Amino acid sequence: MDLSQERFERAVNLIYETLENRGGWRPVLECLHEAVGGRAIHLLAFDAEHGALSYSDGADMAPQIDLEYIQKYQFIDSRVGLLRTLAPDVWLHCHEHFDDAFVAGDPFYQEFLIPHGARYLSACKLVENAEATVILACLRRTGEGPMPADALDFLDRLRPHLQRAVRLGLARFVYSAQALVGHALVDKLRQPVMLLTTTGDVVLANEAARCLLGSTSLVQVADGRLVLPQAYRRTFLEQCAGLEHAVRATGAAAGSGGGKDFRSLHMTSEPGAAQDVLYGFFTMLVPERTLGSFGLRPLVMLIFYHPGSAQVIDSALLTAAFGLSHAECRVASHLADGMPLKAIAETLGVQYDTVRKQLLSIYQKTATNRQPELVRLLMNLPASAVQRALKSEAAVLS
Repeated sequence: MDLSQERFERAVNLIYETLENRGGWRPVLECLHEAVGGRAIHLLAFDAEHGALSYSDGADMAPQIDLEYIQKYQFIDSRVGLLRTLAPDVWLHCHEHFDDAFVAGDPFYQEFLIPHGARYLSACKLVENAEATVILACLRRTGEGPMPADALDFLDRLRPHLQRAVRLGLARFVYSAQALVGHALVDKLRQPVMLLTTTGDVVLANEAARCLLGSTSLVQVADGRLVLPQAYRRTFLEQCAGLEHAVRATGAAAGSGGGKDFRSLHMTSEPGAAQDVLYGFFTMLVPERTLGSFGLRPLVMLIFYHPGSAQVIDSALLTAAFGLSHAECRVASHLADGMPLKAIAETLGVQYDTVRKQLLSIYQKTATNRQPELVRLLMNLPASAVQRALKSEAAVLS
């Protein structure tokens, strides 16, 4: 930790720089993380009109983890209900409400939080008004224990400055096209990703997707619209329209069930042309329930895999292809290394029964029945996929 006066003054300066710099909150959070230590610092906001999680950013939080929380785990996070009822200027410490017995049996802690290296939460509301609720959350590892008193005092000294800056820049935390955190998050993903309207207008193509455009003729962007070969274009748009219709008809997120809601698109070049193959996996992003910064209309998230241009395949491919969660990717990766289930549970710091249930889910999603069958499947994926998944997770947990 670094709770010095010099650190305090640096944090204050960074806080007020956010008023001129739209992306300025990341340096603030990184500065706070260096000051108080712990697993991560998280700043999140709920749009008051829609009740949606409209902003999410943090220090030492991998983009893929943030997306997984936004799209799935926020809905079973028992801490959120407590935070919503908390009075402003009051700290919530999760260990005062959820003891070890609760944590041992709670899927949010066992499947998401603890596997990603966090256990304890200290959080407070910076702003709560008719527009939004903005929350600062500090996460700490199991072995670190709750937030120390001197670190809390440091944050309490900073809190008036944080609150003032949030109020003055509140527009970037609410449900609007100007809130670009979601776009920035997608742009960091290594897998080629496009965000589209259901009629094919391209809202965002991340850097990997822009590189892909120069590697294949099977997907292009012209006048702001996605262009696919005629043999695939109509079917793709029809499926997208069907997804949006289902969302509006049911009022639920078509993608809320996780990776199983990904549709697939397998394209090959026409006879006589140079041989080319492209795989696409797409699902619906519904901002009312996922990420407010994407705007009010549902968007399609389209993930590509191009064998000829993709040098490294990461765990996102496993998620897109088979619907495996990040926790399940970790279990599958350790199994591929020959590690028994009990050792996996000890390595990940979760209950043995949690790992066993995740393995059953992996079997179902990959249409396998036994560990040797699963391992053979993993070993026949591009060799770097399993290793990248392990390295990525190791970097997150370190």
